[in-house]
Order: sequence, then C-alpha cells, then structure tokens
Amino acid sequence: MKTQQGMKRYVKAGQGGFTLIELMIVVAIVGILAAVAIPAYRDYVARSQVAEGVATAGAIKTSITEHFMSQGAMPPANQYDADAGGRYTASATHDAGGIITVTLRGAGSPVNAAVQGYQFTLEPDIASNAIVDWECAPAGGGDIKYLPSGCQ
Repeated sequence: MKTQQGMKRYVKAGQGGFTLIELMIVVAIVGILAAVAIPAYRDYVARSQVAEGVATAGAIKTSITEHFMSQGAMPPANQYDADAGGRYTASATHDAGGIITVTLRGAGSPVNAAVQGYQFTLEPDIASNAIVDWECAPAGGGDIKYLPSGCQ
C-alpha cells in the first residue's frame, strides 16, 4: 500500500507546470509575432493618417468637378484650397490644371514619423469634357504603400 501512495505522489508532483524550455519556446514565438505585427501596425497607422488627407482633398475634388462641369474649364489656382488642414493634414491646394496637392504635417505633430511632411497628388482624368476619375500618386518620390487602398 505504501508503494501505491508513493506512486500517486510522484505522478502529482510531475504534473506541476511548464518546463523552462517550453516557456522559452513560447517567449520566442511571441517575440517573432511582435516583430511582424509592430511594423504592420505602424504602416496601418500611417495609412489612416494619410486617409485624412484624402478626405480633405475630397471636398476640393467636388468643388473642382462642379466648377469644371458648369464653366467648362478648370477653376483658377488656389480657389478651393483647404489651408486650415486637419489633425494630420497641413494643407490641400490645387493648381490651375486642377491637380490637388495634399501635404501632411511635419515634425512636432502627432503624425507618424514615416509620413511627416508626406505629399501626394490627385490629378483629374478628363474625357469627353468631363472629369471621369482622379488619379492619386505620391509626390516627390514618396512611398505608394502609405496611400489608402482606394487611392493606389
């Protein structure tokens, strides 16, 4: 009878927890996941901040399109500018050709470091005397990955 009790104690003591190697494997897996997830999250945040610029340009796009449809020509440069910007957007301006340039805020602002001062343009695509689409592109050699998916 003593041997059965001794056996029960041994089995209970052997099922006490994880070994050091198992814990190290878990920590390594969490580290690898974090190494992949953190850069992806930073890019996601940067894209969402650039999306504010696209929204700011949306009002200018509408104004330019209405002006072009009613007047048959592009409005004068800077007529519909959004100089006030937003939390992440410094300004959105347009030229006499209808090309909108959006600039994000720079250093000292809550803008992600990857897109501080980032600029992109929206250019009207004119066919049959109408603006049929807007083409979006980074200005000055910026990275296209920061543009929202609807703008790429």
